[in-house]
Amino acid sequence: YSDGVGSNLWSSLFKVVQLTEVVRQKDAVFSGLLNRIRTHSKGQPLLPEDLQILKTCETGEVSSALHIFATNKQVNEHNIIQLCQTCPDYISFKAKDYVNDKKTGKLKLLEGNHTRASNTNLAEELLLGKGARVMLCKNVDVADGLVNGVCGIVMEIKMLENDTFPKKVYVQFDDHRVGLQRRKTSQSLSSNLAGSTPIEPEEEKATVKGGLRRQFPLKLAWACTVHKVQGLTVNTAVVSLSKIFAPGQAYVALSRVTTLSGLTIQKFDANRIYCKDDITVAVSRMAPLLSGHTQWDRFNTSVFTFFLMNVQSLNRHVKDLAFCTRHLQPSCIAVTETWLTTACSDTVKIDGYSFYNCPRHLSYTSNQAALAALQDQQRGGVGIYTAQGVAFELLKLQDVNLECLTYKFVSLNLLMAVIYRPPLYPLSVFQANLVKLLDWLEPQSENVLLMGDFNDDILKSSAVLKVVTDRGYAQIVTDPTTERGTLIDHVYIKSKVYEMEAVVMPTYFSDHQGIFCGFTQL
Repeated sequence: YSDGVGSNLWSSLFKVVQLTEVVRQKDAVFSGLLNRIRTHSKGQPLLPEDLQILKTCETGEVSSALHIFATNKQVNEHNIIQLCQTCPDYISFKAKDYVNDKKTGKLKLLEGNHTRASNTNLAEELLLGKGARVMLCKNVDVADGLVNGVCGIVMEIKMLENDTFPKKVYVQFDDHRVGLQRRKTSQSLSSNLAGSTPIEPEEEKATVKGGLRRQFPLKLAWACTVHKVQGLTVNTAVVSLSKIFAPGQAYVALSRVTTLSGLTIQKFDANRIYCKDDITVAVSRMAPLLSGHTQWDRFNTSVFTFFLMNVQSLNRHVKDLAFCTRHLQPSCIAVTETWLTTACSDTVKIDGYSFYNCPRHLSYTSNQAALAALQDQQRGGVGIYTAQGVAFELLKLQDVNLECLTYKFVSLNLLMAVIYRPPLYPLSVFQANLVKLLDWLEPQSENVLLMGDFNDDILKSSAVLKVVTDRGYAQIVTDPTTERGTLIDHVYIKSKVYEMEAVVMPTYFSDHQGIFCGFTQL
């Protein structure tokens, strides 16, 4: 487009918001320096004080910390040097490449390797040894944390008899949560491998003609390219400014560390630190996303607010939950699918909140086959966080055979019940038990709030909706609450004192959205 249509579309269709809080670095001097080099124009001199600080990081010290380079060649050279020093008995093994046999129509093993394997990240040749620093180079099991970019140490390489290609590579990842589920299901490991996760070969289409490659999804990781470390946070790193070839590269590399004391610079060159000026110009022309008033302003007059979400493992996502609710400061945070196995857990605390939960195995007392089967299953469960200063009573629930937690908020004379209905819970049985719950709640207060994941899509037809609204409740969520476009997270209220409104909030760590609600007095 000679008329610059693309640029005009970008400016007119997208809006910009500036994030002003620095999360990675808490040192004001270091974060200020990084903010200045982020917008530093090519050819302009750095501030003398910034130049001095950066030069003090060029110590010449040898460090075992992550090394960050601009090019793959530099990364490969450093990794090979470290491999030879750390693992003198390292082994080398080629990928197993396959092609379609025109005669049989089946895959056959090549004697060598594909000449052009442009469709895969799996290496043609892999060098590994016990003690080698490695990184996963593809997503293996996202739910188990085995994702592209996680790093660890090779603890063992299991070989097959009479084969030069390993059977498994055991990796102890830096984050012990990575691979936890795989370790639980692995056959008994020796004591020295108890914290190690078995990694097996993966298969990918490697060529445009359908050629296949079988190889371990690993690569050496004493060093990485600037491109690979985007989004990474580390305490220490060695950054080489040699061969920096693109605007913004130096900033990305230097800003990976949390403190100035953790940064070592090799081959410092101030001319390598620059941004792309036309990006600054383009952003300045974009309309602001926030214009003084936001959708949250309507909740400023609320006497009580809460946030509801299906978190799909509270242990794994408690930090994410705290982060995405921090600016809302809700009076209460209700969660479903906590996947907790105990009635209390110190591992899921959020500062400023008390927490109670009801795990699945404590929710069912019925001998009915369907419910007895649910009790033995993992996952499920509900929980409630309450902000400090909010007076509440935890109500002892009758035997209603629901994954449910009930609170009374004293100053509001408000009863709240949080529920999770598993998809395998028979709907007719659930409705009957839900009626028992409401029969128990309603005589205790004229203000009753019912919420949770009911696994019943209101946008199609909802038996749960009819049962509850027939008793005088209003369901206030109107937008889809999952990535699949379903509305299965409901919020019901029955009150002559309060009215309530809700906003569905996108989240990044679950396939459910969050729901933020506020009460005002009539």
